[in-house]
Amino acid sequence: MLSIATKLTVWEKVQAVPLSSWLSLLVAVVVIVVLVRVWKGLREFNEFAPWIVLLLVGGSVVIYWTYERTEPKILSPIFDVLAQYLPSKIEYKDAAGTPR
Repeated sequence: MLSIATKLTVWEKVQAVPLSSWLSLLVAVVVIVVLVRVWKGLREFNEFAPWIVLLLVGGSVVIYWTYERTEPKILSPIFDVLAQYLPSKIEYKDAAGTPR
């Protein structure tokens, strides 16, 4: 009987959401809007420009993740293979004590 009297309204549920969640949502929406505008602006400049920028940014993220080993856990098997061919911070730390 007590649970019926304490049902929350939608507005009360929305108010219970932490402020950090709302800020994260706002940042995500702004990032999406900016990305769409940049994509359209690059598309007006040249048809291939957005794809080249996407390739450069994506490649940079892959190299960074491989070097720092900060990739998402689900992608670790792929980055374990890439780490054999690309440099990583772990290798440099191990080699730091060796003479030149």
